[in-house]
Amino acid sequence: MKKKAFWFYRNLLLLFSLIAACSTTPTPLEPSQDPEVEVHTPIASDIQPTEAPSPLAIESEIEWDSAFQTFLDGMIAYNTIKPAALMGLLNEEPPPFLLDVRTLSEVMETGRIEGSVVIPLRDLANAESIALLPSFDTTIIAYCGSGWRCAIAMTVLGALGWNDIYSLEDGSYAGWVEAGYPIMMDLPESAPLNAVQPDTAMQARMDAILNSLPDGFGSVTTDILLQAINDLPDLILIDVRRADEIIETGGIENAIHIPFESFILSKGKWPPSKEALILVYSNNGHRSTIAMTILWTYGYKGVASLKGGFNAWVDAGYPVADVVVSE
Repeated sequence: MKKKAFWFYRNLLLLFSLIAACSTTPTPLEPSQDPEVEVHTPIASDIQPTEAPSPLAIESEIEWDSAFQTFLDGMIAYNTIKPAALMGLLNEEPPPFLLDVRTLSEVMETGRIEGSVVIPLRDLANAESIALLPSFDTTIIAYCGSGWRCAIAMTVLGALGWNDIYSLEDGSYAGWVEAGYPIMMDLPESAPLNAVQPDTAMQARMDAILNSLPDGFGSVTTDILLQAINDLPDLILIDVRRADEIIETGGIENAIHIPFESFILSKGKWPPSKEALILVYSNNGHRSTIAMTILWTYGYKGVASLKGGFNAWVDAGYPVADVVVSE
């Protein structure tokens, strides 16, 4: 079982999905569903991917370094926004551009926020979808079923040049509905804006990555992670929380600390092999999902993010250990 799972994952089928399928109590995720993500407030302030894009050339990697570092440097509270704050922004002029990255079937079944443009996540970086998006400096707020897919979308668009993009968390669309805010039960008619043209090579790479997204969008539950840790000695854990968070709460044994804020600057700590089996975690899954998306972009083929993050790990009663923090 162990050897079979290992090579299955190496051949670009996520290991964690295989473990879940072999479990006596499987909990598969439907392709259109998001794992639940909560908002993280800073101090003071499924999985079967298709063929992954080819590795980046050196010159391309330098461009991605710059794009992602600019995106990370510009973040405020990890670019999350709650439903109540969004409701306030929608009453201002001009309102933000609302981007719904769920599937059309989800929108037809559950509705959408008024004024939103619907672009399913897997289509987000193709030419037709890019034409629907506003200028690079327009405020964009992306949302999805629970907050997972919109974090991926935010990362993709942030790297492509949009500099004021946020992710609706605290339940995302489900949280919006639960709060009693108004919804529309139709599909919008969206006209092309043709406002911008991102770098064509970078756009093409993001399009390839989104087209190869696995069912479940890279999420792994705590139960599956525990089994993977026990079965797969080559699994690499990356903790992207801040040093003060780790010192206060501990982490998962043998995790490597690569702080989210310096994730690009700390590339020397990334696993050297693009074939490595990697599980990234943060407090609740938001930062780790961004980091997972970044690693996908650089050609890492077997990366997943912990659903619910370290908080879910602790809540499940799983072991906590000291993690050596980066200076």
